Amino acid sequence: MAPARPTPLDSWHAAVPATLFAGTALLTMLAVQPALVGLSLGGALAFSLLARGVRATARGLAWQLPLLALVCVLNPFFSASGSTLLLKVGPRSVYAESLAYGATMGALLVATVLWFGGAATALTQDRLLALCSRRARALPLVASMASQLVPQMLGRAKTVRATVAACTAAGPRPGLRDELTRTSTMLLTWSLEDSVERADAMRARGWESGRPRTSYRLERLRGRDVAALAGVAGLLVICAACAWQLCASWRFYPTMGELGPWWAYVPWAALMALPCLGRVSPFGTPAPPAREASDERA
Repeated sequence: MAPARPTPLDSWHAAVPATLFAGTALLTMLAVQPALVGLSLGGALAFSLLARGVRATARGLAWQLPLLALVCVLNPFFSASGSTLLLKVGPRSVYAESLAYGATMGALLVATVLWFGGAATALTQDRLLALCSRRARALPLVASMASQLVPQMLGRAKTVRATVAACTAAGPRPGLRDELTRTSTMLLTWSLEDSVERADAMRARGWESGRPRTSYRLERLRGRDVAALAGVAGLLVICAACAWQLCASWRFYPTMGELGPWWAYVPWAALMALPCLGRVSPFGTPAPPAREASDERA
């Protein structure tokens, strides 16, 4: 859900928070290192509390934390590797390295889910559509039509099978192969007939009419947005380089490696805290992004 009140992230072009959240989520999924995953989980949890509220975050954690515990507990039984033996459960040995790997992967999964949930509060559907090209803006229409037509076709398939099964005067019930052939043929005919009517209805509403019309562009890319994009991209590159160095010096098996120098975590911690700093900006309610009218085709 969208945030109830304006946030500093709303004052920037949608490309800025989109790049920030996409880069943060991607680095979180690729950097499998306990300290990096812990910082990412802390940043995602803090932003979720600020943006979504305590109640919504707690509802998500109600199933995310058990999933983390499940991955942490089950991994030693599927990957019995390591050098620090903790205990034996029947023929299986539980090692600290396997337990640490499971906890890291579970925390990584929870952090990724939290980042995507937090991004949904800062990037509404209108802002995401504004980032797409003119052709790409038709994709939501195609997706919504598919989500409606697939259940409709499944319901029609049940209707066709029930009708064929009820026609006992035509002879014995056909076999499975003949029944599937007859059902698919009727569904194809039914769909082709509907497609002609649906195409005429969309054409009547102006789709692909070829005539230019004036539309309202939600946001305009300004100089400050370009500077912010460059800053976010530079921070993402620095974090990727630091994460590469830290992950290269770390290993889970057969023994856990070194965490690396402390200064390599500073850019990563700054990136994870950046959405929270934007959320609690001390400069008050931000000004809305610049908007303009533009000529686009239906």
